[in-house]
Amino acid sequence: MDRRVLITERLRLAPITCADSDRLAVFHADARVMSLLKHGVLSRPQSDAMVADYEAEWSALGFGSWTVTERTHGKFVGLGGLRVDHGGVALRLAFAPEAQGKGYGPEFGRAVLAFAFDVVGLDKVVAITRLDNIPGQRGLEKLGMRRERQWTQEDGRALVLYAAANPKAG
Repeated sequence: MDRRVLITERLRLAPITCADSDRLAVFHADARVMSLLKHGVLSRPQSDAMVADYEAEWSALGFGSWTVTERTHGKFVGLGGLRVDHGGVALRLAFAPEAQGKGYGPEFGRAVLAFAFDVVGLDKVVAITRLDNIPGQRGLEKLGMRRERQWTQEDGRALVLYAAANPKAG
């Protein structure tokens, strides 16, 4: 069994590979989702490059990003994972609009934090969200992540950094 494939009560998380390029290109082009992420909407070439990076991270780092599908229907509902960001490893996720508000974020987050701490052995995971993304902040707090700091980028966007420590780290 592949330890990188995570199964929760309602979700299946599978490592992103280049075979996911077509469906992720559609997802990356959806402004309803991507406008909340720091890179924004991606063109097809940009999306393909990001998917290639996602796939390469697994062998290089031992962690990476997953596609998220509903277990009952096998429907793609989003993506997320662990990426190196702001000098640490950051939890990130994005769900399709029709999948938002169903509690998938905390379910996903719990599985990914368990993977980060128990499988990868990380001491800390951070998450970055926009100051105006109140639902995102609530979701991070539901995971037990604590707000550490806030700053404003050069483009004027205010961001907030949350963090969770590995409870088993000494």
